Amino acid sequence: MVTFSDKQYNVSNSGLCAAVPAVTVIIPTCDAGQHICDLLDRLNTQTLRPAEIIIIDSESTDGTCEAAERRNCKVITINRADFDHGTTRNLAASAVSSAFVIFLTQDAIPSDDDMIEQLIAPLLADPNIAVSYGRQLPRPNADPLERFAREFNYPQKSIMKTKNDIETLGIKTFFCSNSCAAYRRSIFEKLGGFKNNVVVNEDMLFAAKVILKGYSVYYSATAKVYHSHSYSIAETFKRYFKIGRFFAENREILKYAGLKSYSSNMLRAGIKTFWQQRIPHYIVALLIEFVIKALACKLGWYCQLLFKKNHDAYL
Repeated sequence: MVTFSDKQYNVSNSGLCAAVPAVTVIIPTCDAGQHICDLLDRLNTQTLRPAEIIIIDSESTDGTCEAAERRNCKVITINRADFDHGTTRNLAASAVSSAFVIFLTQDAIPSDDDMIEQLIAPLLADPNIAVSYGRQLPRPNADPLERFAREFNYPQKSIMKTKNDIETLGIKTFFCSNSCAAYRRSIFEKLGGFKNNVVVNEDMLFAAKVILKGYSVYYSATAKVYHSHSYSIAETFKRYFKIGRFFAENREILKYAGLKSYSSNMLRAGIKTFWQQRIPHYIVALLIEFVIKALACKLGWYCQLLFKKNHDAYL
């Protein structure tokens, strides 16, 4: 049964911060521009300020590293060609000694000064929780499609997810996002961190490992960041091609939870939402988007299987 939290793991500013173990924030960057300045400035106004902020940068040329250094961040530089979502984050995490590690993306901006407190609160309250990830709000200028996607994947109610929820939630049991997520470092290291050399979804893969090992993943609807994108058709295709590759390479998690029910539930919810909002032309846009995503995902899936077959044959 899905365990919705009747009382959320909120914290107050009544001195609890002094008792919280140290928190390190890790942010991978690449030409982050103004986003990184906005993010770092917001982190410095948090009621629970991080003990350390680590920037792991992929050869930025726009002053990202200099902006981070001016704000007393530790900067690690890597070659842009060496970046991948799992290996790069593991490299940064290997330099951390704090009890909790928060991963953010360079364009995820806290909406409130207590975002870190709210993200860490579940980990303090329950030692079995390995990961706590936050709610992503659409930016004010987000179009209806992106606004709907954020609201569907990041609802207003917090939830605890365990192995018992796989039958009910399907693939969403493993859903997690490193755009805003806190990890208990002891469990992170015990389970070997993220898988290296993954093209996307290192967070989902680790969350699946957490769930299947008997730990919990918590979605905190009170830990909020502004984070949304307006992808072009080409960018959407490229992203879902990578997602198809990811699932072909990591088919074991599909033994426990399939993609079809998630996609159909999201499609039905989108049609209902846009109909109720009286913007039926976005139903057409939603259907087109789903076709593009499905084709890209299938193509990525078969390309990855073909690559692996040829690679194994060569070895």
